[in-house]
Order: sequence, then structure tokens, then C-alpha cells
Amino acid sequence: MAPRTPRTPLPRDRPEEAVRLTLLSQAGELLAGTLDRRRLAALASQLIVPRLADWVALYPPAADHSIVSSSWSPEHLWHREERKLDALAAALADWHPPTGEDGHVPGSGSGRWPVQVASPYGQALPIPLAARGVSLGTLVLGGPGKGGFAGATLPLLMELAGRISGALDNARQYAEQVEIVRGLQRSLLPPSLPTVDGLDIGVVYEAASNSDGVHVGGDFYDVFPISRKVWGFAVGDVCGTGPEAAALTGLARHSLRLLAREGRSPVTVVERLNQAVLEEGELAGDAGRFITLLYGEVEPRPDGSAQLVLVCAGHPLPLVLRQDGSVRAAANPQPLLGVLPDPTLYAEDVELGAGEVLLVYTDGASERRNGRQMLGDEGVAAALAGCSGMTAPGVVARVRQAVADFGSSGTRDDLALLALRAYKG
Repeated sequence: MAPRTPRTPLPRDRPEEAVRLTLLSQAGELLAGTLDRRRLAALASQLIVPRLADWVALYPPAADHSIVSSSWSPEHLWHREERKLDALAAALADWHPPTGEDGHVPGSGSGRWPVQVASPYGQALPIPLAARGVSLGTLVLGGPGKGGFAGATLPLLMELAGRISGALDNARQYAEQVEIVRGLQRSLLPPSLPTVDGLDIGVVYEAASNSDGVHVGGDFYDVFPISRKVWGFAVGDVCGTGPEAAALTGLARHSLRLLAREGRSPVTVVERLNQAVLEEGELAGDAGRFITLLYGEVEPRPDGSAQLVLVCAGHPLPLVLRQDGSVRAAANPQPLLGVLPDPTLYAEDVELGAGEVLLVYTDGASERRNGRQMLGDEGVAAALAGCSGMTAPGVVARVRQAVADFGSSGTRDDLALLALRAYKG
């Protein structure tokens, strides 16, 4: 049995050391609970005010992350007396904490941080926040009282500033990762929807709300021209998330566009994509990659109708809303992609009359849960049935709201909705 590591008792004979250890412990627990810079600023304020200072101000770093802040206004303020916040904000509105790029306070000789300075609101202590050579802003503490900060307090403040710097650095890295992922996600979706005479188009795309923000979702959609009169469209769901899903999503979107514009039939387009998915899995040593896909081609007609050809490969069945308000499945289930080398695939013809709607969705809609209940395809169909006379954007907005209203918790899966409504232009 491994020996138990003894816990270090709080030094009862040194109360100031006990206070220091308690505060630093609280700081570690509180600051580890979020990766949001604004929340971290608020938590840091609660740790410092009123125990160590009368007020606190956090200034953001410059765009190039130099020591000197780019803003003359603090991004966060807190005062021990909330009624004095407005006066504090007014006093600091045109004041910039004196800092130097080398960590010196200008005019303070060779003294290193922290050095107390005069501010429009009394004595202040500017402390640069940095981690791994990256500036994270400037923390300015005010007070306490007229005498400023006692020398014995400064080491504790510097330790606390170190904890705050570490937390802000984690938040910075997380924000950068989220922005990279969002950029990648945007690159996997069309930047905008095309304008098509005789065809109204509506789209909703939402990433899973329980995602940590640094994973690319697996759902995708696309609408693109094939010829002067024919347009291709697709809604798919790639197994998994992250870089592998992103690579497969990119492969699917670009393959569909390329193959369709070569003049291949819808079935051949999907068959070739299936081969590409299988080959990608073999090269990566991962045979578990697959895609569910609804691929279609649509040709609007002068009378306001539209002729569609659909291939539904393992995807939730698309739905048609007829002029009389009835809803029916527009295709039959076929094998998903990336599993079988030679799946039996076939095209299905669908005609939309003027004002009729085709709705394509991912399982983020049909598998929405409320406890043990699931919305299901029937629930999606019921939502669509209430959309007679609506535009395509109105249809996807109504269905999205029905999905959201069904469950009280956030969506556990990505959600993609695509509606096509035929009309006479």
C-alpha cells in the first residue's frame, strides 16, 4: 500500500501566511472554472476587492501583445462600493496606466514592477499580466486607503497576478483555437446561397450547443450550379467530429461539385463519392469513416414547378409539403457511403408543383430528445405540415423552432435544414 502523502497544515502561528495560502487556493479553484476572459476579469475582481484593494481595472493588451495596452479605457472595472463605479470609470476614461515595454514604470528609475503610481483616482498599482512571453494586459489596483499598498502585500499581489495571467493565457489560447475551428467550419460550408429563378432556398445550420467549441461539426450542406438550368444540392452528415470529419466533409463537397459538373448522372456522382470515401479510409487506416447523404439535382420550370432527381444514401428521408398541406417522404432509404464497395444506388424522380416544398434535414432534427422521447421523423413532418404558404427561409425557421421547442436542453448534435420551394418567377 502506497504511503499517504501528508497534507501541509495551515500555519496557525502565522495568520498572514494562512490568509495567503487560502486566497491563492481560492484563486486557483475559481479561475480554473472558466475560459472566458470577461468572466475571468469578474472573478479576479472578486478575489482582490475588497480584501486587497479598493478598486481594480483590467486593461486589454495591444494587438501585437506588447506590454503597453492599445486601449485607453479599461475593459473591466470593479469598486468595493458599487455606487462609485461611474465616478471611477469617468476618472479613468482618459488615463492610461504608465507601463514600459521592458516591464519598467517610466520615471521610476530602475525599479521593477510593482511600483505604485498616481492615478486620477488616487494611488494605483499597475501590474503587467503576461505568460510565455505574451502580454495579456495590465491589471491596475487602487488603494487601499490613502496610504496605498503595504510592502508586505506586494508579493501576494504578484503571486495572485501570476495566477490570473495563467488563467487569461488559457482563455487566450482557447479563443484562438475556437476562431481557427470556426474559420475551418466556414470553409466547409458555402459562403452564401445562390439566387435561382423559380426556386426559393432556405438554410439553417447550427453546431451542437454542447460542443466545446474546438471541434468541427460533421453536418454540411451545399447548393451549386451544374449547368444553366440545373442546380445541384446536398445535405450530409459525416461520422465524427474534428480534423478527420473536416477532411471528409471537404472531400464530399468538392467531389460532388466536380463530378456533377462533369455531366455525370446523380447515381454515378454518389457512387464515385462512395469510392473516394472508402479510399480515404484505407489511406488513413480508418475503416470506420462513413457519410449519410441526400444528393439531388433540380431544374425549375417556367410554369413554377420544378423537376428533381434524388439519391438518398443512408440519410433521413427528405419530405415534400404539397399544396394541400399533406407531407410525405420524397425518397426511399439506400445504403450509406463509405461502408460497401458496390452499394446498390438508384435515382428517384420528384416533381414539385408551384408553392410546394422539399425539406432535407440531418438527424440533429429527428433525434432531438426530451427525456426519453425523441422528436423523430414524424415530429419533423408535423412541423413541416404547418408551413403551408411560407417561404423557404420561413419553413426552415419554423422547423428549427419546433426542434428547439421539443427539448429543454441544448442540441446534442449538429443541425442542418435545407428547404427548396418551387415558384413561378
